[in-house]
Amino acid sequence: MKRPEGFDRPEIPAPPKDRKQAKPRPGKPTPGKAAPGKATQSAATQSAPEKSADPSRAARKAGGEATVEAPDPKNSARALERAQRRIERAEARRFTRSSRRRRLTWLSVGAIFVVLVTVLAVAIFSPILALRTIRVEGATSVKVAAVQSALDDQLGTPLALLNTSRIDRDLSRFTLIRSYVTEIIPPNTLVVRIVERQAIGVVKVGNVYDQVDPAGVVLKKSTTPGNLPVIEIGSAKVGGAAFEAAVKVLLAMPTSLSGQIDTISASTLDNVSLTFSGSKHTVIWGSSAQSNEKATVLAAMLKIKQCQSMPVLNVTAPLVVACGRGVPTPKPTPAPTSTPPASQG
Repeated sequence: MKRPEGFDRPEIPAPPKDRKQAKPRPGKPTPGKAAPGKATQSAATQSAPEKSADPSRAARKAGGEATVEAPDPKNSARALERAQRRIERAEARRFTRSSRRRRLTWLSVGAIFVVLVTVLAVAIFSPILALRTIRVEGATSVKVAAVQSALDDQLGTPLALLNTSRIDRDLSRFTLIRSYVTEIIPPNTLVVRIVERQAIGVVKVGNVYDQVDPAGVVLKKSTTPGNLPVIEIGSAKVGGAAFEAAVKVLLAMPTSLSGQIDTISASTLDNVSLTFSGSKHTVIWGSSAQSNEKATVLAAMLKIKQCQSMPVLNVTAPLVVACGRGVPTPKPTPAPTSTPPASQG
């Protein structure tokens, strides 16, 4: 009997080459001769052990000692949780980066401020930077020990807290000090640089000569004028207009002539005259204007033979000078020369 088309017998797959073909046991039908029901049952029975076989056992058969373990669900969950936490932390850091930078900036500024305040407090209040030594420089007429004794109440005071007004008050007691400058040298030294007053002349008061500086401050009293010129101002006061005119003339005088001045008289601003020690010359100076030019002309006139024998020299006008026995009147000249012309009176 022929089978209908489409109902051909299914082909049985060939067994793998690496497996040994199982020999049929005697007394049992072969798969080709078995009944359909029994063949299906035997095939299911044969495939069931293969599905339920242990993978590790199969791996041991295939590769010897190698074993395969199934992943633990608990470890996988923990790994996922850790990865999630790392991602969350990274996102949090990314979104809070600007705030963290601002916080770090403020912390840095605060730390610097604290350090500065600490250093300042140490510099102001610490006894490490307290005054221990007072050094005086530039003193010749003023006694150094006297200046140090006047400032010793500042000893032990931190350098930043030195009382400058008290220093001014203490040093103002010294008449010979014209000006001073203080310098602080850490850790504990105060340097006082002094500029002393210098006497420019003497003013006779009764039988006593007062040595005065350009400001009219009396520096010393003596019975003789010494090597200083005598300033004659009549009844005018020291520090007045006549005194200032005489001082301007003395300050403008070159060193070669200032040491030879015996007296300088000034009754008004425009009437200043000089006399030289060791000579009979009287110099009519006039006002204190153009004192530098007049001093230069006077030094040149003293080298002229005609004027050396004349008792009176007139330098009221530095470009028109005169010399004579009385009070000579200057006469104008066409043009000034290197040697100033002289006219005899």
